[in-house]
Amino acid sequence: MSRKQLSEIISCLDDRHIAEAIRYSPGDAASPERIEHMKRKRIFTIAFAAALVLALGAAAYGISGIPRSTGTHNMPRVAEYTSLSELPKIEKDVGYPVTAPERFSNGYAFKGLRVNGQAVFGEDNEVLREYYGVSVTYTKDGEQDLYLELSPVLRLEGGTPPREPSERRELNGVELRLNLDHYKFVPADYEKTQADLASEAAGHYFLSYGEDEIQEREIASAEFELGDVVYLLMDMDADAAALDTLVGMAQEIIEAAAE
Repeated sequence: MSRKQLSEIISCLDDRHIAEAIRYSPGDAASPERIEHMKRKRIFTIAFAAALVLALGAAAYGISGIPRSTGTHNMPRVAEYTSLSELPKIEKDVGYPVTAPERFSNGYAFKGLRVNGQAVFGEDNEVLREYYGVSVTYTKDGEQDLYLELSPVLRLEGGTPPREPSERRELNGVELRLNLDHYKFVPADYEKTQADLASEAAGHYFLSYGEDEIQEREIASAEFELGDVVYLLMDMDADAAALDTLVGMAQEIIEAAAE
């Protein structure tokens, strides 16, 4: 997968994740200035091996008719960590509990963690709410990295239900929202087929323009809430077993948080 593809995929996933965490409806797109500002974000991995360029695209929302957007925000406690021994400090900085196992039973192990500054912006780009997100990377020999995203649930008025997941499961009283999304990367002059239109209408199907040739892949994610924190596990190159893998990891996070 190219850096450009990873950037676009994580942009889309993170925008929907934020929309669901904030609980309000998508609206108009954010300004080009805000989009450019938001392109500098995300999950840190470059310093730990994989030269991934992960960007957060712009997401805009409407609450009671007032345009609002979310994006990265310059905050004092943004930092990168190579050890989970500093979790007490991280939790103090972000203001919520962070459950991030050192190792999962499936062999995935902690690789690195980044604390990100984020904000909800108003119509005039004023900061309405600022908060910290946490991005954790897990690695396993011979396998691609998996990602864990955490952010606080922002309970703002004017919300609508999030998009319907591919599947729902329950673990120890916690609901998991599972998504298996199909991404089709196409050239700039690509014209949608009737099959594309039907797949888009059915949901969990996304087109991304700008590639030299058509490429397709599946992206799996598992989202759940523990208290007032949203957890999102992601597999960027999913196979048939991806959702079960993420569910197993989610169960270990839920059990660790209950200890």
